[in-house]
Amino acid sequence: MYPFASLPENLAAFCDVLRRHCGFRIGPGELQDAARALDVVDLANARVVRDALRPVLAGTRDDSAVFDTAFAQFFFPRPSSAPQDQLPSARREPGTEADGRDADVPRPRRAPRADADADEASAPPSGGPMTAFESSGDDEAEAAIVATSTYSPLAAEPSGAPELPRLDRAWRDAARVFVRRLQLGLSRRWRSASRGRRFDLRRTLRASLQTGGEPLAPRWLRRPRRAPRIVLLVDGSRSMSAYARTALRMAVALAGATRRLEVFTFSTSLQRVTDDVRRAAAGEPRRLERLHHAWAGGTTIGACLRDFLQRFGERLVGRDTVVIIASDGLDVGAPDLLRGAMRELARRSAGVVWLNPLLETEGYEPTAAGMRAARPHISTFASVADLNDLARLSRVVRVRA
Repeated sequence: MYPFASLPENLAAFCDVLRRHCGFRIGPGELQDAARALDVVDLANARVVRDALRPVLAGTRDDSAVFDTAFAQFFFPRPSSAPQDQLPSARREPGTEADGRDADVPRPRRAPRADADADEASAPPSGGPMTAFESSGDDEAEAAIVATSTYSPLAAEPSGAPELPRLDRAWRDAARVFVRRLQLGLSRRWRSASRGRRFDLRRTLRASLQTGGEPLAPRWLRRPRRAPRIVLLVDGSRSMSAYARTALRMAVALAGATRRLEVFTFSTSLQRVTDDVRRAAAGEPRRLERLHHAWAGGTTIGACLRDFLQRFGERLVGRDTVVIIASDGLDVGAPDLLRGAMRELARRSAGVVWLNPLLETEGYEPTAAGMRAARPHISTFASVADLNDLARLSRVVRVRA
């Protein structure tokens, strides 16, 4: 099945084919995430390998179709007599693409030609940023190659650091309704109130001093409802690139509706972004900088949730906490790790709400390994794509009182 002897050679060569011939923007970060994904799968099963690499290297639905075609042609090439020069050349001038056009002009991604020569399509990278090289004794030349190998698709794109949307009044109103609908039951403490279920004798006697000892103004005690704390974890991986903005808009709306909110982003690591979200809700333009591996990479949901529980769980997760996870569930980590983290979240919190944007896709079934591991511990499984979905979520959300 594999053209080369070692796993790194096969993975680097395949990523180079995706980058050069299919237009995928793949750098060392994506290559590292792909290698980590292959550590937990059976390399002898081609379908398992393909399903593990797809959410890491393909960012959109169109990319997934191109990825499947490229995977089949690279690892299972068909004999062909077509000349090798029909494939686009990997050599190009700086600032241009393989076909000579300007690099800044977007173009649709395409799969490698089916009639291309198998050796050419599966050839290892030659001079690309992920190619291992031998020392030639020329320090300046080697320094230039190393500088090229530090390429990252996020380094040249201003969209690599996502910009938080401004607070929308309609979204804020819907978020307030959602927060008010989170019925968490009554507090254990009795507090003073104008009306209540328990007569407050001490405060009534103190108030009677102003009326000559006559208890004309009775005082009461009641148990107020517990104010919910909301923890929102936004999946910023490549497979969520088309849906993450809606999740961030929801985060800003919730920040405008309640102060008891914590927001995190995750990809292959976890990052707290609560302060930036609150400033965006206050009207300040904010861009999420320095997210590193918490945005636009692979997806290890279980490891990130475990990290959240270890670092913030003692302080943030309790019987008043509603945990909201916005993710498509395409996890390349160990399912047992995700299952254990979800079990602990469900046990310690008032409820776990999972917002999966793929639910809006016709015929979608949550059969991915990550969703199968997490589903038994989810109290509300829904999708929020627009304002109406957020209003509907407030009517269907279920939490433990």
